[in-house]
Amino acid sequence: MNVNKRIRRTPEEAKHLILETAASRLSEFGLEGLNISGVAKAAGMSHATVIHHFGSTAAMRQALLQQMTEALLSDVVLALNKDVPPDQVLNGLFQTLSQDGHGRLLAWLALDHNLEVASGEGNTAGLFKNIIDAIADAGGDRTDAKLQVLLVATAAMGLSICGGPLSSLIGLSEEESAAFPRWLAEHLETLK
Repeated sequence: MNVNKRIRRTPEEAKHLILETAASRLSEFGLEGLNISGVAKAAGMSHATVIHHFGSTAAMRQALLQQMTEALLSDVVLALNKDVPPDQVLNGLFQTLSQDGHGRLLAWLALDHNLEVASGEGNTAGLFKNIIDAIADAGGDRTDAKLQVLLVATAAMGLSICGGPLSSLIGLSEEESAAFPRWLAEHLETLK
């Protein structure tokens, strides 16, 4: 006799499990793994439960991106506040966006015109403000700091989506491509 026993979770616990499972599926299967039925099955819950908490696949993807981006930006703010060398900060940023599908999810949502993460939802806008403040406090003006953040974010996104193939087309070796964050950090220093 196979009896499925229902596990009681708080709404926060259920959302956490769903997003944890979604992140795992994104890493393993890419964007194709981020569907309600696949995430529900992998999390050991019903399709209806995931729908109840997120409403749609797009909303679940948006929530996952929000969580991943806030964690990434928090790490950047922490590194800047600890005076971690700029090349190490950029290297960590580029690696994070290039692994586990984070950059691809961000690009997909941006292209799908469903990118609320950039419009100030949640804590993301505050984290970007903290990064801009840290750069401006280190000796630049605020507009320059914003433009530096835009340059770094654009470069990191581009590398996460097509860095490997583009580097090959340009004729960069893996070692040369891996040196890009350090090179960019050095050149950002000269802009001050």
